[in-house]
Parts: sequence; structure tokens; C-alpha cells
Amino acid sequence: MTTEGARPSLHTLLAHVPLVVWGMSFIFDCVSFFGGAPFVEAALFNVAAGLVAMLAAGASEARDYFVRLPPGSSARRIARWQALANLVATALFVASLWLRWAVRGAPSTPRAPFVLSAFGVAILGVAGYLGGLADYALAATTRRRSPDDR
Repeated sequence: MTTEGARPSLHTLLAHVPLVVWGMSFIFDCVSFFGGAPFVEAALFNVAAGLVAMLAAGASEARDYFVRLPPGSSARRIARWQALANLVATALFVASLWLRWAVRGAPSTPRAPFVLSAFGVAILGVAGYLGGLADYALAATTRRRSPDDR
């Protein structure tokens, strides 16, 4: 979230990391059906790395919510939905990691972790969209309309 004259928040920088890492895990899942066990392991480690990255992104998201977003604003309302979507996606990836760990060394990604990752990535897409809406809503309510408005 940004305001005029302020630096972008840390969350703006960190939020992309889990999305990219978890997106790559899903791509590795898809490739594992043709490429075998190395891609299953790559997907597993990407899911784990995404969980670590989400801890940092989630902490910075919580800080932005309580410190930067004005109470009662549309940006704060949208951010609540974004946080909920992020929590649901994170729970799906936690379950996916747990199921993957039990079948390490499988020749291809088992069905349940694959489906959980697919839903997780889709929900992350929605969360990313909501994050963009919240950022836009905050910028639209806090920036000056023209240089002459002081």
C-alpha cells in the first residue's frame, strides 16, 4: 500500500515471492507427469519455500493493515478479503506439503497435492487482484487530484 510522498510498503515488495514460488511449484507438478521424480522434489521444495516467504509477506501485510490503512476505508475492507484469501491459500499449501512429504520420491505428483496446489494458485490469483484493488483504493483516496490541489 502506498500514499503520496511515502515509500512503498515492504509488503508490496514481498507479496510477489510466495505467488511466484508457489506458481513454479504448480508448473513443476505439471512437468512431473512427463519428467519424473526430480520435478516432484522441486515442487515440494518450492511449496516449502513459499510457506517461508508467506510468513514474511503475511507479517508485512498485517503491519500495513493496522498501520497504513485508514480505519473504515474501502482499502481496509478489501484488504480483509485479501488476507482471508491468502490464509485459505496458505492452508491449502500447508496441506499439500504435508501430503507431499508422506510420498517423497514418487515418480509423479500424486493427485491430492496437485489439486490442492491448483486451487491454492487460483486463490492466490484472486488475492493478488484484491491486493491491487486495495492499493488502488488507498492511492485514490489519499493522493492529490492535481498539482494545484494543496
